[in-house]
Amino acid sequence: MQEKNEPNDFEKRFHECDAKFNTIFDLTSVASKIIRSDLTILKVNKAFCELLGYPPEEIEGTKILDHACKEYIAHWHKLQEELWSTKVPYFKLQACLYRKDGSLVWVDVTTILYNDQGDTFGFTVLDDISGLKQHEESEKRLNVALKYSHTAVWELNLQTNEVSRSPDHDQIFGYKDRQAHWTLESYYPHIAEQDLPGFKAAIQHIETEEGIDVQVRLIRADGILRWLNMKGKTETNKNGKAIKLIGVINDITKDKIIERYKDDFISIASHELKTPVTSLKASLQLLDRSPEPQSERNRMLLSQANKGINRISLIIDDLLNAGKNYSDQLEFRKTTFNLYELAQEICDQFVPSETQALTLNGDKALIIQADSERIGRVLTNLISNAVKYAPGSAAIKVELQNEAAFVKVSVRDKGPGISKEKIPLLFDRYYQADNQQTQYSGLGLGLFICANIIRKHGGEIGVDSEPGQGSTFWFTLPKSVLN
Repeated sequence: MQEKNEPNDFEKRFHECDAKFNTIFDLTSVASKIIRSDLTILKVNKAFCELLGYPPEEIEGTKILDHACKEYIAHWHKLQEELWSTKVPYFKLQACLYRKDGSLVWVDVTTILYNDQGDTFGFTVLDDISGLKQHEESEKRLNVALKYSHTAVWELNLQTNEVSRSPDHDQIFGYKDRQAHWTLESYYPHIAEQDLPGFKAAIQHIETEEGIDVQVRLIRADGILRWLNMKGKTETNKNGKAIKLIGVINDITKDKIIERYKDDFISIASHELKTPVTSLKASLQLLDRSPEPQSERNRMLLSQANKGINRISLIIDDLLNAGKNYSDQLEFRKTTFNLYELAQEICDQFVPSETQALTLNGDKALIIQADSERIGRVLTNLISNAVKYAPGSAAIKVELQNEAAFVKVSVRDKGPGISKEKIPLLFDRYYQADNQQTQYSGLGLGLFICANIIRKHGGEIGVDSEPGQGSTFWFTLPKSVLN
């Protein structure tokens, strides 16, 4: 009696195991399929259907080659050969498949052979690695962009001074092959002697400055001299302590060469202008001292010409000295004057047009003590920029505000505005905020000189702007200094 029950018990256990397998197969969150030797898909689970976007009835009975990217079909034939011809127990491959909507999915494929009723089938598990592939492709694109823009990424561990870096980092420093090890100290032999103290000082102040931004001369391993801009921002731990610096290293040699050409041009042009301007100034002084009687109109024109030639002389001097240490070279001739009258005089120099109106508002009795020629130059530059860069602005408003602790002068337009990322650069030497539709001439020194003049007076200068909303350039002069 016991012998008769054994086959029935075996069959029962077989069906139970088969049912458990089907339950696990259907409910597992990993995409799975069963294929036969000709790569026909016999059975798929819910996760596989979700992966490719097909219902079971549309994919079962098709071949996996029907869904494979052309360049990976050979990989599936390799799997077929290894499993069913060479009889290896399992096979792994990486492949690309088409979803029903035509998009691509990248998968890691593991197929295991098993026997069922005399036939051999493949049980396949597919792991979706599309995110990893996208990351790899993004990294490749980033590395290509870094290579052709002569830029490297660096990460400095502030505890160990170890440096992690992008693939092209070492090439910037003149090495053909990637160096096995790189630390903060590895930079020192490559930085020119005159720039090394500044670099070390910037490193020492990383935590207080929350980053670094220095320009240094680089002596490459092959002896070539280059210029680098090394910058980055710190990252902190949960206690707020800086633990690492992440940033970029840019080869700015071309920018430095262009900057030198500009310096040479400005120096030569300014020197050439100085002689005729000096002669013109002397001629005006002779006319002014002439004993012959002059009409009121001629005296007024002569006064305006003298003021104009003085401003031109000042501009030439500024151009001759517009180096990095320009602020240190500035010398002021402070006088007491009416700021409103100066602003009115400058506004009168701008001829109104049919499309633009320039208005001045503020305290008409606002008396300050400052270098009137320099402050006049700042205001002239701000109004001139508003006229040039905001030609579509119907109104340009100049406003003088007499506050408790300072005097504020602002120039407002309704032009195209300035994007947020460009604002911090506006007062840098040689920087020009270009408009996408229009090319403007200039050297990019105007706002740089304005900023130095105002800061040397102890004031502040800035701009409030949003694209499409216009711009307001402003500067302040503290009354504690003025008085």
